[in-house]
Amino acid sequence: MNIPDNDVGVVAYGIKTGMITLDDDIIEVVKRTVEKNPDIIRDNDILCVTEAVVAITQHNVVTLNDVSGEIKSRLKLNEASTIGLIHPILSRNRFSMILKAIARTVPEGKVIIQLKFPDDEQGNPVIAKETLKKINKSFDDVITLNLIGKNRLIHPETGIDYISFYESVVKENGCDVEIFLANSVKHIINNEPDAIIVSNVHARQEYLEDILRSGYQNVITLQDICSDPEKEVYSDFGLLGSNVLDPVKEQLKLCPKDPDLVCEEIKKMINVEFNKNIEVIIYGDGAYKDPQTGIYELADPVSCFGSTAGIKNKNRIGVKTKYIMQKLYNEGKSKQEIERIIEEEKKKFIEKQEKQGFSAQGTTPRKIENLVSSLADLVSGSGDSNTPLVVVRGFV
Repeated sequence: MNIPDNDVGVVAYGIKTGMITLDDDIIEVVKRTVEKNPDIIRDNDILCVTEAVVAITQHNVVTLNDVSGEIKSRLKLNEASTIGLIHPILSRNRFSMILKAIARTVPEGKVIIQLKFPDDEQGNPVIAKETLKKINKSFDDVITLNLIGKNRLIHPETGIDYISFYESVVKENGCDVEIFLANSVKHIINNEPDAIIVSNVHARQEYLEDILRSGYQNVITLQDICSDPEKEVYSDFGLLGSNVLDPVKEQLKLCPKDPDLVCEEIKKMINVEFNKNIEVIIYGDGAYKDPQTGIYELADPVSCFGSTAGIKNKNRIGVKTKYIMQKLYNEGKSKQEIERIIEEEKKKFIEKQEKQGFSAQGTTPRKIENLVSSLADLVSGSGDSNTPLVVVRGFV
């Protein structure tokens, strides 16, 4: 396909790199991939690298025993302790292995899990709204499993009863488990566990502060586990954004270390080796909400883990073409004049990052790195298309 650049807008495409393992170096992976076809990337492109392959090549991997040991130490638990978890998301690859490590911490004790309802933080349904009406419960209530009875919700996409699944994960490690549904932190506190782990992703700080304000002190978030920069393996986000890497060897992949630095190193290598000036991001989950299921794609703590300085914290501000066009058309301007004026307006927005004024009406300024990360994830990650590199062209 050979389409003139002037006839296309934003273009995004995935690049196959071949298998990437712990033996690889991400800079060399990008280099050898571009060497095969140097024209695959051009000046002013944004090269997007999925966070998973960066973390893997950094060996940023922990075992469940590592996680369990750190939890036990941080929270001063013994094998018969009771640990409370508030609002974990419903996910096999995101939380079930973490839950296994937590249960392993208290093999003779108990794990109490408080689930958010009617949906978890990512929009995964926990209880059907019809069931809530049937049992006459609302947002502020506590809902026990006995009260739900046989009205367990099967996840519409995975077909899993996550309550039963999480129960089985805990019981397989020998300890007792109690699961209930509630939205306020006071309910997990009222159960008087020896420690609490705030287990959601995006509202973690809010919940942590609410628990501390209540006077309860032995509480941490998932971000506080495996986040010590003094250790060889760590993430600034701790266990947030972690993924199952090997369920047999019980390995979890953490988020990548020093992501901004990795982006700058890739940019420098591309400039030196291929004489191209580009920007680079390391992306995770896209910030996408499915309009049918209501499930929010963003299970990572952020959509963009790192970027080069050229696009960091910069907005993409659109020009509302139809507004300007109609205004100028009503003033009697020709098509050629309208096109010229609109192009000039676009350049002003890029250079000055102006968010006010008539031309910007109807557009929402958003960070370039977040928009591009979501686009890259839709092209590559969400489709699991084995293209850990994505090129985005014409975006800035």
